[in-house]
Formats: sequence, C-alpha cells, structure tokens
Amino acid sequence: MADQAAGVVAPANEEAVRAWDTVLYERWKKNRKVFVGALGEITEELFQRFPPPEGGRCIDIGCGFGETTQRLSELVGPDGFVLGTDSSKHFVEDARREAAEAGVENVEFELSDAQTARWDQTYDYAFSRMGTQFFAMPVQAMRAIRGALVPGGALCKICWRRKDESPMWAETERVVERFLSRPEQYEADTCGPGPFSLGNPETTRGILEAAGFDRIDLRSRDFDYYLGADIDETLDAMLAIGPGAELIRLNGELGESRRDEIAAALAEHLSAWRQPDGSIVGRGSVWFVTATNPG
Repeated sequence: MADQAAGVVAPANEEAVRAWDTVLYERWKKNRKVFVGALGEITEELFQRFPPPEGGRCIDIGCGFGETTQRLSELVGPDGFVLGTDSSKHFVEDARREAAEAGVENVEFELSDAQTARWDQTYDYAFSRMGTQFFAMPVQAMRAIRGALVPGGALCKICWRRKDESPMWAETERVVERFLSRPEQYEADTCGPGPFSLGNPETTRGILEAAGFDRIDLRSRDFDYYLGADIDETLDAMLAIGPGAELIRLNGELGESRRDEIAAALAEHLSAWRQPDGSIVGRGSVWFVTATNPG
C-alpha cells in the first residue's frame, strides 16, 4: 500500500483530476461499452506477450473501473494480489463495488496520484492501460511507480501513439474543426497533457530513462477500434470523449449550439467505416511499452 501521501493530488494535476471526477467520468461511464470494450483485444495481447508472474503482486495505475485490475487478479491467481489505483474517487468507488459484486478477493483499490504517492517496494509487475498520459510531472510519477517495483520488476503499459496515427481521433477532430476552433480562453477543465502526450517515442523513452528504468522497449500496434453498434452509438461516443469532443466542450455554449451540425457532418464522414452488420469500426494506434526496474 501507499503511505500517507495516498489520496493527495499534485497541485499541477488538480485540473485534470477535476475533469476526470466530473464531466469526463460521466461521459466515460455512459460510453463505457465503446471505450473499454474496444481495448479488450489489445489488452489481452499485451498480457499474453508480457504476463504477470503467477502468485505475483501487481499494481494497476489509472485503473478506472477496475476491469484490468480484476483481469490481473485472474492472471496472478489466488496466491497473488493486485492493487488498483486511480486519482478519481468516482472510478475508485465503482471499481471497489464491482470487484466486491464479482466476488474478487485478491484485489484492493486506492485513491492516489502517482505524482505524490509512495508505495512500498513490494510489487513484481506494474501495469497501466491509458493511465500514464495525463501526468503533469511524468518523470516524478514514473519514478514513484518504479519505486514500487522490486529489483527486476516489470513495467508493462499501453498508451496512444501520436494523434495523427489514429484516424479515429484525428479525422473526428478535423471534422469538428470545420465548425469550431480552439478558444484562447475557456472555463472547462481539461485533462492535463492529454491522451497523446506519450505519442512521441523519444519522449516516452526519455521519461522512463529519467525515472530510472532500463531495458525500455516500445512496440507499435495498429488495431481495429470498435466505435459503436451503429452510427448513433458511435456519434455519442466520439462527441463525448476525445479531441473532437473536447473542442466542443471548450467552446461552451457556442460548441453546443453547433453540435447538431457537427454530428451530421461526422455521421457522413464515418459512414465510410460502416461494417456489413451496421457497426462502425475505426483504426487506432498504440504503444506497447515495457521496461524493468534495475534495482
């Protein structure tokens, strides 16, 4: 477990936590089937390539609703243990409830910000799925994660590559940009550096090196991203979370006033991605990142 710093949010991260604790939490939960389900296949692929040790102790950074925490608990088995951490209290509350309802006993969940937390050095394996891009102080956060790992302990994580390498995000944003531009001033909270802050491989490698990791490896993985069972579900998701959705949100009333026009234009654009069953499937691109704590 972490010490007394658990639950303390780094001042530089307060805005991002507010965003994830309010509007982004609500939108993510509403569109969970898309945002979580679409990442299931590549998550399993990473676990197959770089599995946690049976009976090992794992820490899941940015665990969200705890799906990956529960999956790790299955992989390590009943003699293992998994700690799921997140800086959003609503995600942690949901994760605890869902794990209890599922009868999962070898997990715990903790409200903590990796930029301020200090964990005991007892973990064999640290994992994160899209949970490390939002740190205002990424070296400090990754140093804390390394500090939780025993010598030789492994870090395995998934993060987005550059935005332009995921057409589903880049093209949606370009459609929205026909109607709106990013305002110089806005009242809405944003999610810090954002989901693509680790897209540059030199940036990601440099952060991990500065945090003291070695044997760092980044492998690119392009994949089909399920966007929805039909165009309506897809529009709900893509105009709720992501760079296009954020552009609408930052424009406040102006953005909302143009939402219907944007939705119509986006529906036309995304029709090219419609599958025979009516579902919409885009393309995404991520990094599989692995590294080791040298001790």
